[in-house]
Amino acid sequence: MEILVVSSIVGKSPQELPYSFVFDEVVRLAKRGLKVSVARFRFEGDARVCGVSFYDMQRNHMLKLLLQLNRLVVYPLSALPRFPSSLYTELLYSEHVEDLIKKLEPNLLHAHFAYPEGWVAYSAKVRLGQRIPLVVTLHGYDILIEPSVGYGIRLSKRFEALVKRVLNVADAVIVASRAVFNEAASLVRDVGKIHLTPNGVDTRRFNPNLNGNIIRERFAIEDKQVIFTVRHHKPVYGISYLLLAAKLILDKRKDVAFIIGGDGPLLSYHKALARRLGISSFIFFTGRIPREEVPFYHVASDVVVVPSLQEAWGLVATEAMACGKPVVASRVGGLPDQVIDGYNGFLVSPRDPKALADRILYFLENPSEAKRMGLNGRRLAEERFDIEKRVDKIVKLYKELVEKR
Repeated sequence: MEILVVSSIVGKSPQELPYSFVFDEVVRLAKRGLKVSVARFRFEGDARVCGVSFYDMQRNHMLKLLLQLNRLVVYPLSALPRFPSSLYTELLYSEHVEDLIKKLEPNLLHAHFAYPEGWVAYSAKVRLGQRIPLVVTLHGYDILIEPSVGYGIRLSKRFEALVKRVLNVADAVIVASRAVFNEAASLVRDVGKIHLTPNGVDTRRFNPNLNGNIIRERFAIEDKQVIFTVRHHKPVYGISYLLLAAKLILDKRKDVAFIIGGDGPLLSYHKALARRLGISSFIFFTGRIPREEVPFYHVASDVVVVPSLQEAWGLVATEAMACGKPVVASRVGGLPDQVIDGYNGFLVSPRDPKALADRILYFLENPSEAKRMGLNGRRLAEERFDIEKRVDKIVKLYKELVEKR
């Protein structure tokens, strides 16, 4: 079976972070004997890695596109009045996907994100008059919204029109959580096409038996209790609330260190906030953590925190569970699908530093409970959230759709 995956900026090596969850998935699909190709919106050059063919844009696509404005006929009228740059990008990417459909003759298209990938895949198959099954996986920004921080493409009615069209024309829609399922169900006529398939983690790579001492030694915090999170520094991920919670915790005890991984537009602001709160000597901002090191950070920690304001899934929580760590997470989006309050961690209201601090302190003051809940989390990760189980379900869905055609 030949699968063409449409994923604009996924990395093409195990070390690259962008959309690493897509890379992990396509590699495992290839290991199951599927012929997997990925259409990217990059100009770095084609490559074959881990049995997967990655196809990048060609410069001649730009010239060809200027002669083909008739591509606009597939657009809902409400989606056309917007920035020419986004329209141009979609058309350019669609041209690339069309070329690959003609070259590879895939049995199925799988787009990660409804926009731009889902829209691009749909418009390409319409242009070619193809009846290839289209699968769309929703990941968060393309379906959920959080107006208070400008999160979610559907805050724009023009883009919402594209997302709604894609979900209704797709043959199947994959969602990881009940929150995303409910949001998608509100936009489609046929709810039966939505498949609830939890995201997965490599439970061999993320496991409690790793040595976390190398991380503790790196920051000279061998004798500290360690709180860890790794997120892109954007408003939606609530890092500022974790810093406010850290202040409350450090007012009560000083044997605690906070490791905050990730980069992003608010990193400088968060560093300044830590200084203003007088806690910067207890906070370690790592910047981007190399992908291969992330499991060691989890194992080095005592508690992992996910303080998001919105979250389609929250893979950092799954990774923490696989490493046997208790999780304190916001009660939003897909996090309640993973964190069972009082069993493998705690759920708190978003934007509530005191609740975050209280639950983190509970684990610090009750290490036996932290260990118990961490072990429960590992059990859940193995039983429900192993990536191999997710890929099994996806392969089964592929076969059903291809046989139906």
